[in-house]
Amino acid sequence: MAIEPMQKARIAIHKSVSDDLIDRIQKLGCCQFIPGAPDGADEAALVPLRARLREIDDLLAEARFVTRFLEPFATEKGGGMAVALGDAPEYSMDQLAGMASGRMFVDAVREARSLEKKLSDARAGVSRACGLIAQLAPMSGLPYSLDFYNKGTERITGALLSVHSPDVRQLEISCGEKLGDQFEFFALPAAPKSETRIVSILYPRELAEAFQEILASMAATGHQAMRADVPPGLARSAGEEIAALEHDLAAFRAEESEALKEIAASANASCKLCQCLTDYWNISRAKLAPLLTGEQTEQISLLSFWIPKRALAAFKEAASAYENLIEVVYVDPEEGESPPTFLRNTGLAGPMEPLITMYGVPTYGKIDPTALTAPFFYMFFGICYGDAGYGMLIAAGLIFLLMRKNVTGVLEKFIKILIIGNIGAVIFGAVTFSWFGDSISSFSFLRWLAPLEKLKILDPMNDPMTMLAFAMALGFLQIMLGLCLAFAENVRKGDTFAAFADQGAWIIFLCGLVLGGLASGGAIGIPANMGWVMAAAGAAVLVATQGREKPSLFGKIFSGVMSLYNVTGYLGDVLSYSRLLALGLGSAAIAMVVNLLTHMVTDAVPVIGFVFGLLIFVIGHVFGMAINILGAFIHSLRLQYVEFFGKFYEPAGEEFSPLGITTQYVRIK
Repeated sequence: MAIEPMQKARIAIHKSVSDDLIDRIQKLGCCQFIPGAPDGADEAALVPLRARLREIDDLLAEARFVTRFLEPFATEKGGGMAVALGDAPEYSMDQLAGMASGRMFVDAVREARSLEKKLSDARAGVSRACGLIAQLAPMSGLPYSLDFYNKGTERITGALLSVHSPDVRQLEISCGEKLGDQFEFFALPAAPKSETRIVSILYPRELAEAFQEILASMAATGHQAMRADVPPGLARSAGEEIAALEHDLAAFRAEESEALKEIAASANASCKLCQCLTDYWNISRAKLAPLLTGEQTEQISLLSFWIPKRALAAFKEAASAYENLIEVVYVDPEEGESPPTFLRNTGLAGPMEPLITMYGVPTYGKIDPTALTAPFFYMFFGICYGDAGYGMLIAAGLIFLLMRKNVTGVLEKFIKILIIGNIGAVIFGAVTFSWFGDSISSFSFLRWLAPLEKLKILDPMNDPMTMLAFAMALGFLQIMLGLCLAFAENVRKGDTFAAFADQGAWIIFLCGLVLGGLASGGAIGIPANMGWVMAAAGAAVLVATQGREKPSLFGKIFSGVMSLYNVTGYLGDVLSYSRLLALGLGSAAIAMVVNLLTHMVTDAVPVIGFVFGLLIFVIGHVFGMAINILGAFIHSLRLQYVEFFGKFYEPAGEEFSPLGITTQYVRIK
């Protein structure tokens, strides 16, 4: 339907103009190059290309480093959202090339590396000082040099222990028993909320073995006495070391603060420069991809690509400047090769393309469901959202956004989907007389809008069955459309029998059941037998054909009869559309509850109650708009993906991805 016809081409380019021509093709954005160099490609010819690729990758790595390092400190943020909203800076490729060739980038990288080292060293110093202070704090009352516990003297050594407070006395007794009077025992008070105490024990070196026996016996009897780690290289007492460390900590924090100020001063300019150059080198890198994956000789680049047939004229015009140095041949796809799929829908269907490809890309040459999905999705969204006030506010806000911002790409399409869907909500809200719920009926100052009630056709709150019947009728219509599309696709492929047996019979059977049921209930003025005869005819075809792949007659008949059980699946699909009623009622119910709460608060307390009532009205309806728009979008989309697409859609295509200019931070003129 809206899948662009594609043409495959092969082009031979003389090396002297290959860069210029690829640059023009990239700006056109209409050629998808086919990767995979043919066997026998000249590897020597690829060497300079690979060298350029490595050079660009190195530059990209430097630019990304600066961006990653400075972006958290920059006050002027950029990125994909800014590009999508049209707020990104705009440059020409010549301007970006000028930035890349100057000294500014080299200086920015050197400065960023220096500042990163300065900040890293300062923070490492802060971390080390804080860690040592925390480690030494329990030892701050010790009168001895900490180095003594690591080295000792020629005759005396010491140990620093972390001892469970109740076990300190037992340790002292054990030392007296094993070491006699040849030791010094000093226990520091326990720190607040700590169950351990630091104990210093000094003893002669010749009693080291006896001291080890003390520790072993303490552990054997369940007493806790473990050696405390003493940082090496600290020659003063713990208190003196802590004082020195606090002085160092202040110096490191000053260095950190100074580094952060220097980073903040250069962040905006350097970050912006490197963001621009990141996009420039990504564009340059993309231009190398076709040359690296094509066949190369010493003088010639031989490339293959897909191009939409409607873009051939533009391509030929761009290539005409090099007609003496290129040769283009248009060829047919190879056996088993399928062109990529390029969707080109206009009008209301155009914005729906991202939702279609999110499910799967249509197979080239087969049905594009975009134009057929769009009216159902917009209608279902309007029914689910179902409030004219909500729809008007959101549609107006999004239209204002499109007018003020140069929104592009997928975001622009999503915004247009929401605008059209909310216009549908305005229409459905008007015919159900839902304007911020029942606000017109509830609040006297809105009574001047009462004539809008003349537009009311449906009343889902008081007559839900009519709304349910309408929703299910829409569902049945969409499911029948899906079967008709599958029928047409089988006919197009030449499998007419399958079309009539697999889709035609079900269409006749299901339509017959519906007509018979409606006629029996008096809803339509035709004889009920007409519907039942249609259903019987469709059922007979299904029984006769659905087991055609079975080898035996019994298997054919049995499979045919059992195929009629699939009617429950179609019934379930139609019942799924009852969610249109459920979500529409949900939106109306939330709005009515908000209005009721507003009334209760306003009537309960004079003056102040009006203020609180206004807050409840605004916050409640904003909540209702937010929560209901999410449900309306998801459930409307689910009906397309599950109930509709499952009947006919084959998403086995490859999306058309031409060589083009894609940016993350800037817009290209």
